[in-house]
Amino acid sequence: MLADIVVNFTHAAVVVFGLLTLLWAISVAVKDASLIDIFWGFGFLVVAAVCLYLANPKTPYLTLLAAMPILWGIRLSAYLAKRNLGHGEDKRYVAMRRRAEKKGTSEMSWRLRSLFTIYFGQGVLIMIVSAPIWVAMATGYNYDIPYDKELPIIQNPEGGLTITGGTEYIINIGVLALLGALIWLIGFLFEAIGDWQLSKFMKKNKGYDGPKEDKPVLKTGLWKYTRHPNYFGNACMWWGIWLVACQAPWGWATIFAPIIMTILLTRVSGRDLLEREMKKRKAYRDYIERTSGFFPMPPK
Repeated sequence: MLADIVVNFTHAAVVVFGLLTLLWAISVAVKDASLIDIFWGFGFLVVAAVCLYLANPKTPYLTLLAAMPILWGIRLSAYLAKRNLGHGEDKRYVAMRRRAEKKGTSEMSWRLRSLFTIYFGQGVLIMIVSAPIWVAMATGYNYDIPYDKELPIIQNPEGGLTITGGTEYIINIGVLALLGALIWLIGFLFEAIGDWQLSKFMKKNKGYDGPKEDKPVLKTGLWKYTRHPNYFGNACMWWGIWLVACQAPWGWATIFAPIIMTILLTRVSGRDLLEREMKKRKAYRDYIERTSGFFPMPPK
């Protein structure tokens, strides 16, 4: 069991960090460190795809577990690529580079350093947060009786799978997996719909050139009930994935993953970071007074 976990982790990590190195080289060529933002969801897709590839057999439970991060990764990466590509380097990375240049660091030196601090740093986070995937995908075999994974497998017409020699086992999707999948679906819809509503709002107000203090604030749709439906949805998805992982041995031990993701979304790179600047606008301060900061609730 432990050996399978190590195999999943190491193989997924090699692919993730290999792709990050390639993406970093592209970012240096085009001078745009913010390409890393598009990779965030895609990185979890890669972990799930590698673990599913290594799984033998690919049972309904393992397929369900892998499908959730894969679907999320496709949607989020496609959304961010459409939103970010062609608009130059994000202002966050421009600010980081300029601060480094003020301290005497050349642009190329900063780009090189970004490989380890930004790109590999995100890779470490991806591998930590994806722990429910690579642990449960390695241990998610619910055997009725002992099973030798080296033996050939055939389909049993009467149900289940049969190992040559007559040994039979059945893999089930239990209550925890179904509950986790439902929570994941709710989160997926919250994030997708929230992003769609935000995209429409930004497109509608793209030409606004009035005072910054009076800039319109999105407060309809899901944004009427929470200031960050996309972040809330993201957190829901990872708590859902963790619950699905709890169906497998040692899946429960990866509870640190959804906790870390929730902290990132609310305290580090998500809500609090975004609202630092937004709070300077009176309209947004009024919005804060009426609207929940994370969990959807009726507005005051």
